[in-house]
Amino acid sequence: MFLDTCTISNGACDPNAGCSHDNTTNAVVCTCKTGYTNTGVAPKVVCTDTCTISNGGCDANAGCSHDNTTNAVECTCKTGYTNTGVAPNVVCTDTCTIKNGGCDPNAGCSHDNTTNAVECTCKTGYSDTGVAPNVVCTDTCTIKNGGCDPNAGCSHDNTTNAVECTCKTGYTNTGVAPNVTRATSAMELVIQTPVAHTTTQRMQWFAHAKLVTPTLE
Repeated sequence: MFLDTCTISNGACDPNAGCSHDNTTNAVVCTCKTGYTNTGVAPKVVCTDTCTISNGGCDANAGCSHDNTTNAVECTCKTGYTNTGVAPNVVCTDTCTIKNGGCDPNAGCSHDNTTNAVECTCKTGYSDTGVAPNVVCTDTCTIKNGGCDPNAGCSHDNTTNAVECTCKTGYTNTGVAPNVTRATSAMELVIQTPVAHTTTQRMQWFAHAKLVTPTLE
């Protein structure tokens, strides 16, 4: 009685190989199962986890794993990357280069130093008014006057877009840079010493160590 060789120790094939017979000669044929690749030297068949060979053929920015049912290789883009390939190809592209990574138009897209997850950071001149994890970038000047003094106007630097606080007419900046603090207006100055100038029909008023020259009606 002759036994099928494949029924004896898997025909001496690798544990991760299937045993079958050549259609012509009926010789034993060892074929690596799904998810494994033959790394042996013919005629020996050595079945190695495909994911351990050149990352399973996956993109350099993808992780290689196996389908739970079929054990087929699966390529999954790593955190911070998005698949832009056409199935079944997986091409992993930096997420920040795709629609600004989903960030607000007024935010910059970057990656966490540890996890490489996408991070959205409002650009200069904008403040985050979103509810975490959403980042919504709003013009800082529209939020509590951009932190400026109540008697200052809020605007943006033409080059950097940083917030600029400028005292309104009638007020002088007495703050220490970069702070802008309300100063007393010319109309509120306590008059100390009037000096008449009849030739110009104007008077100079000295107050708070600041010189103002209002025109007399």
